[in-house]
Amino acid sequence: MTEIQSQKIYFSRLRSLGTGERAALRREAGKMLRQADGRAIAAFYHCLPSEADPRQEDRWFAAACLSCLWDADAPEGKPFEQIVAALIRAGALSDSIRHRVELLLDTDWDADGYMLTKLTRLIKLIRQKSDRAAVNFEALLTDLLFWNSERQTVQRKWAKEIYSAAESKNENDEKGEE
Repeated sequence: MTEIQSQKIYFSRLRSLGTGERAALRREAGKMLRQADGRAIAAFYHCLPSEADPRQEDRWFAAACLSCLWDADAPEGKPFEQIVAALIRAGALSDSIRHRVELLLDTDWDADGYMLTKLTRLIKLIRQKSDRAAVNFEALLTDLLFWNSERQTVQRKWAKEIYSAAESKNENDEKGEE
């Protein structure tokens, strides 16, 4: 089974969880797997495909918990970086939020959960600013799985999407002033 198929099955299983199990996962958003309570751990392993790399389980867990911040029947969303870019183009994000994104791009995924904490705060903020626009958590999970790549392909992809949007917004603002 391919990674993409495993992820589709995973998120399908997550959506089919009962409200109590989803609530247990939602309460753990921003925590690493080792910090989670028993109910959240049980719900997570109930959904986790057997092919998932045990060394990557924290990332799978993070994506599960973050996805549970939205209703199970929420439509499939857009990639995180596209939502951020759209909010920048709309002028809905301050410079401090863009700076938080920059800091996130400089942070490695480590066992201490520091990067996850930053990401969770951003996702919760984006959720508020975007009127609860859903994030594509399959895409987010893929990005998290490759976050520490030496080539930084995920960070470059996010930066290109987000900061080209910021640049186009600045150009439009300047044209409006003329």
